Amino acid sequence: MFAPKDMVSALRTISYGGIDDNTRNLHLSPQVRAAVSPVVTAMRWTAVMYGMIFGTAQVFKGSYAVVATLTVALFITSWRTMIPIRLGSTITIHQVVALTDVMLFGLAVGYSGGASSPYVFCVIAATTVAAFGWGYRAAIGSLLIAWSTMVLGNQLSSEAPGFRLSSQVGLIVLTMTTIALLAAFTRNRLLEAEQRRMGLAGRVDTLTETNDLLTMLNAVARTLPTSLSQRDALEGARNQIVETFRGNVICLMELDEVHGEWLPKLSEGCTLRSAASTDELPVHLRQAIDANDTWLVADLNEGSLRGIAEGSGSGIYTRLTARGRVVGVLGIEHPTPGQFGERDSRLLAGLADVVALTLDNARWFGRLRSLGAEEERIRIARDLHDRLGQWLTYISFELERIIGDEDRPAPELSQLYTDVQTALDELRETLRQLRAEVNEQRPLAQVGQELVQRFADRTDIDVRFETINPGETLPVPVENELLRILQESLNNIDKHAKASEVLVSWDAMHGNGVLTIQDNGLGFDADQAVRESAYGLIGMRERTDVIGGHLNIESNPGQGTKITVTAGALPATIDNA
Repeated sequence: MFAPKDMVSALRTISYGGIDDNTRNLHLSPQVRAAVSPVVTAMRWTAVMYGMIFGTAQVFKGSYAVVATLTVALFITSWRTMIPIRLGSTITIHQVVALTDVMLFGLAVGYSGGASSPYVFCVIAATTVAAFGWGYRAAIGSLLIAWSTMVLGNQLSSEAPGFRLSSQVGLIVLTMTTIALLAAFTRNRLLEAEQRRMGLAGRVDTLTETNDLLTMLNAVARTLPTSLSQRDALEGARNQIVETFRGNVICLMELDEVHGEWLPKLSEGCTLRSAASTDELPVHLRQAIDANDTWLVADLNEGSLRGIAEGSGSGIYTRLTARGRVVGVLGIEHPTPGQFGERDSRLLAGLADVVALTLDNARWFGRLRSLGAEEERIRIARDLHDRLGQWLTYISFELERIIGDEDRPAPELSQLYTDVQTALDELRETLRQLRAEVNEQRPLAQVGQELVQRFADRTDIDVRFETINPGETLPVPVENELLRILQESLNNIDKHAKASEVLVSWDAMHGNGVLTIQDNGLGFDADQAVRESAYGLIGMRERTDVIGGHLNIESNPGQGTKITVTAGALPATIDNA
């Protein structure tokens, strides 16, 4: 039976005539493997035919030794035509069989005259096959066996003259040795060439497979249903929880496994930190994480352990597990004591599996969707330019013409023209941001500097961009996500912070990078229930998660905001000093 890789090799040689057992173990190109078997067969039979032609005269003279040699030659050659030797096989018996052929031919040829025998080329053919099959060691071994058995056969023959050194013997020895060594040399060169070809083919196959995989993933990412986005998944989970449990407090925390932090995904009716360690979680959420089942508290007013939110009377909590690992924790509270019972506990246990899988799937599909995001950004930019941009430009030209035709244009018309120009400027900046991307020639240090300069020109905010190690870079996909986070941060500063100074710092070293954006604006209470979507923080967290990074937000009212993003091969530490 053929192994799968042998089947593939056989199929590849069909266009060259196919292969048989003679070349099954030779690690050569399909063309060479397909040619070896017929060449070996032709060489064997040519040697036999040569002996038959030039040995005819001796047969007619009654030489039984030549007839015996012909019989041996016909038998071995016919047998090897039907059942060939597996050249290059690592099984010892196959190598022994090849050397046995050399021994039998050597004895037969020596018996019929040795170097002067018309069948001497049968021995040469057998040594050539052994040399080509197993290299120099087999070549030397077959030559030694051939000459020793030829001498022995000559001594056993009553018809053959005694073995004597002569020019003819020297010529045959030289010819046999040269051909055997040449066959071994050719084999080694062909093997080296095939190794180089396979190495190149392997790299080409890897690149081709990678390209096919990226194309497939891009196509899948572009066609993913919107219901797999994390925001839609969370909204669906919230609606289901509200409809089933009628709770006024919903707390859903997702575990960031890389940094061991819990990130709030749903915080309705309660205030949560933007990121918390396990010890910083509300006590009942911690107990739910350690519990094997849902954690039910019928009356939160009893004892000293209060609920997630002030005024909660009862609560029910559960950890969220997907694919054998904890991905989050969910807490639901109601102002009425005794609102939740065992029935609610069983319902939440069933809902928890659905919520956990939904949350986990949304997270992974979000990462997959990001593969096609850059191409989608380019398409959107092109559509905006070709459609909205041209319309705004047309409107601007028409307003300019109308204003020019009026002796005293209405103030409203002039204001409208100004507004259209402002819209065009905003559109151009949006298109620049959509088209901006990091590549091998333009790293984040360069693209970020250009982005910051345009932001400063547009907003009149004093912005500085510092690159700590200009020669250091991270992989292009990582720097591209960091660029999008920088864009979102600057947009937030422009819309909300009312800052006069901004410092952007980029530091990359040894495969790790730290991007810092700090402003002196209004700031906010990072520990309070700030609506993250208003500041684009959810989008920044999702991009940070895609590259396996960490997002840290430091802010206080009236003291500005500092956003630090770390990314790279190793967990980076954040200096909070």
